[in-house]
Amino acid sequence: VSYEATEFFNYFGESPDFTSGTFNINGDDAIELFFNGVVVDTFGDVAVDGTGQTWEYMDGWAYRQNDSTPSSAFQIGEWTFSGRNAVDGCTTGDTC
Repeated sequence: VSYEATEFFNYFGESPDFTSGTFNINGDDAIELFFNGVVVDTFGDVAVDGTGQTWEYMDGWAYRQNDSTPSSAFQIGEWTFSGRNAVDGCTTGDTC
């Protein structure tokens, strides 16, 4: 999931599965993914400002691990994420 496709592709070398220009997240926000009005996946705790939390990824990225299953209950061990400020000044994944 990405805000836009071009820079996602430039950084990761592949296109996002879903693109929406309506995202307004900055790395300390939890994200819920809905399908037919039901939460099917969650990153972070939607009741908590993520600033300073272990799952914060401001100016970075988060990726659900391939061997994990989407869930409405966030499990931090099922995610890989860059940590804060990981992509500052980067134009591709190879430059960081």
